[in-house]
Amino acid sequence: MNNNNGILSIPKLMGRENWSSWSFAVKAYLQHEDLYDCILTEPTPDDPKSMKSDVKAKSKLILLVDPILYIHIQDAKNAKQLWENLTKSFEDSGLTRKVGLLKDLINTTLETSESVEAYVNKIMSSAHKLRNINFNVDEEWLGTLMLAGLPDTYKPMIMGIESSGVKISADMIKIKLLQEIKSIDSDTTVLYTKHSKFNKPNNNKNQKKGPRCFNCNRYNHLSKDCWFKKNKKEQSNNNSGYVAVFSATAHNDNGWYIDSGASMHMTMRQDWLYDDVPPPITSIKIANDKMLPVKRCGKVDLQVITNKGKQTVQIKNVMYVPELATNLLSVSQIIKNGCSVQFTNNGCKIFNNKKIEVASAHLINNMYRLNINTIPAYNCKAENSDFLLWHQRMAHLNFKDLNKMIDSTDGVKLVKNINKIICEFCQQGKQSRLPFPAEGSRAKKPLELIHSDICGPMEVKSLGGARNTTGQRQYLQLPILLTVVQHVRCHMLHLRRCGVGRNLM
Repeated sequence: MNNNNGILSIPKLMGRENWSSWSFAVKAYLQHEDLYDCILTEPTPDDPKSMKSDVKAKSKLILLVDPILYIHIQDAKNAKQLWENLTKSFEDSGLTRKVGLLKDLINTTLETSESVEAYVNKIMSSAHKLRNINFNVDEEWLGTLMLAGLPDTYKPMIMGIESSGVKISADMIKIKLLQEIKSIDSDTTVLYTKHSKFNKPNNNKNQKKGPRCFNCNRYNHLSKDCWFKKNKKEQSNNNSGYVAVFSATAHNDNGWYIDSGASMHMTMRQDWLYDDVPPPITSIKIANDKMLPVKRCGKVDLQVITNKGKQTVQIKNVMYVPELATNLLSVSQIIKNGCSVQFTNNGCKIFNNKKIEVASAHLINNMYRLNINTIPAYNCKAENSDFLLWHQRMAHLNFKDLNKMIDSTDGVKLVKNINKIICEFCQQGKQSRLPFPAEGSRAKKPLELIHSDICGPMEVKSLGGARNTTGQRQYLQLPILLTVVQHVRCHMLHLRRCGVGRNLM
């Protein structure tokens, strides 16, 4: 805030979130006004000058505190008490605060930061907060931690610092990183100037301008020939660290292939995942430079076949990529977990850290296919059952749009319809019935059509154990009636339906 009393532009104290920066700025401001001693010692009552300075310092502190926090300083009699009250309220120097700040400091990496400047500022800010609560942060340790948070692309710089023999400090690493960024920006500018042959100034006013590029808004070249667009694409490809070299096939394959070019374990089957969480990456790049989206990340259990029989192996950190052609096991991830892979002319074998074989693969069509047990039939049955259930829930939506819904909807854990299924009700609804006859049939000969009210035998016996009505039993003998009528008509009879709704014949 700014006013005529000389108070500098210092944000007001809002609470614990800005106490560290606020207290640093206020101390500097009080030193500038020769009032810093007022928060260190109490004023002398017999000294008018000391009392006047204390009142002045107290008023300035109150004006730099948000009104909602006045409850903490209303009882303070002088500037020293006011400062102590604020310190007790908002300066958390306990173990929990130290652990939290130290965790933030260690977990900070360049990949999780917006830029190199933001990365450096966050580390220096966390170290400053730790020092304010009397936690000693060594300069060499802080500089080493700053180097540890850098990606692998900075390894040449780290090796150069190590070979130079210079003692590491936080300020030295900070300056080195910022200079590295300036050097990259300068190289990019020079490279752009070198390639921008279309952007040279033209002093000939009579010369007609060429076509305009819709990518960089410059003239004399088209968008397809724009160097800026090509350079941007190259940078985008360099930033994509997760790659799958396996080429797409025409048909989906439920097998698992060992791929030395894949950077992560990947599967196309979401129903195999469990304990799944949001993925650490959003997309992967395959061999044709196409980017495939990554939906989930979880664990998969595989029943592998070895020379000792079948055993279940758990695969962790498996990425679910719906558009992937098959399932991939990354060699780099296998080695990273302490295992080893031995390739031969006929296949390969995977050994754990105790040199025990845990899985094997055969070479099929120049690809290493993992030897696993066939997927049980009930898995496919359950998959089709779930897919058919969602088909019914969505008012018998067609299967093409239902497959699209799986990719565009959160919360629907469903595998795309791989096996052909048929909805019986949809088939019936698309059929057309034959029209009813315009005229009904009428009997023209005796005994051609017989109407009878047949009652019995009953399903439930009466109290007396009878199933037929007494007195009419002689007329209810259906076989006898059929025999007599067929003998008279000399052909078979066809009964339509009895009075109780049963088909008798």
